[in-house]
Amino acid sequence: MGLLSLLPNAITAKFTQYSTGLLTSLHLLWRWIRTGGAALRIKERQRPKMLDKYTHMHTLLPSGIDMHYVEAGNRSAPLMVMVHGFPEFWYSWRFQIDHFKDRYRVVAIDQRGYGDTTKPAAIGDYRTSTLAKDLDDLIHALGADSAVVVAHDWGAWVAWTHAILYPKSVNRLIICNLPHPYVLHAMISENERQRKASWYMFFYQNPWLPEAIIAADDFKMFDACFWSKAIGLRNRDNFTEEDMEAWKYTFSQKDALNGPINFYRAAFQYPDTKAVTAKCTVKTLIVWGDNDGALLKEGAEESLKWCDDAQLRYVPGASHWVQQDEPIVVNKYIDEFLGSAKP
Repeated sequence: MGLLSLLPNAITAKFTQYSTGLLTSLHLLWRWIRTGGAALRIKERQRPKMLDKYTHMHTLLPSGIDMHYVEAGNRSAPLMVMVHGFPEFWYSWRFQIDHFKDRYRVVAIDQRGYGDTTKPAAIGDYRTSTLAKDLDDLIHALGADSAVVVAHDWGAWVAWTHAILYPKSVNRLIICNLPHPYVLHAMISENERQRKASWYMFFYQNPWLPEAIIAADDFKMFDACFWSKAIGLRNRDNFTEEDMEAWKYTFSQKDALNGPINFYRAAFQYPDTKAVTAKCTVKTLIVWGDNDGALLKEGAEESLKWCDDAQLRYVPGASHWVQQDEPIVVNKYIDEFLGSAKP
């Protein structure tokens, strides 16, 4: 069962894909002409210093993926693994790394295709079940039987799948702003508002165009993602110019965009029916910024029906980027869920 198969009319999806692709092509051509090609050239950047204040590690997974992660805390403490979404990387968990490192061995990863982790070229290498296996392999490679898994956006899609397929390796599951896989499928199929809000998923099925438009005009799309009134952070101080430079540096590296877009392509071309249609048996906390411009609030509520033991906590006014937008509130909710709040 894939995203496309749930649509009442597959022609709608194809029309969205091709029409947005055509408009994007015309826009890129116009920008190329207007700037003499400069708008489509990727600027070379220096590595921001704040990225190196953390401990960077690598581990080789059985699949051959060399996974990069940032580690903090005592290695003898319980393991907490943080899984970023799109377009993000390990640094999106900076507020949580600093908060939880005194009680957990915190590991914030770059998923395959991202950052300094191996970047396979084939779309088929980004099946959701394959990404979930990466997460399971990492937990065991770090010497643990299970971990607290904290995830956001597309990382949460992977984490939902991981918890469903490998429940014994998830001690607790914390999901930030992404519904259970079945709920998201159903909402894109049945809810016109969600389908319209998810137009980019269809656009991302085009070859090379998504990568080109994201990088165009010095990654102007990131400005819209994180700073615009429509979908950006409410608390601008939590995503500074320096943070933006970290994003643009990371995604300006070689092949840095193809893997992330392939997550979306693989979801359409290589759907994972088992994870989509199964309930989550792991104890789960869903944290939801209720001013999400990409995902409807109803998805959070419906997801509770697809869990054996789950609770939902809203973060009033917070954007889709909830753990960066309101880190104090998000960290408090996680503390309470884990029973480890500071005195």
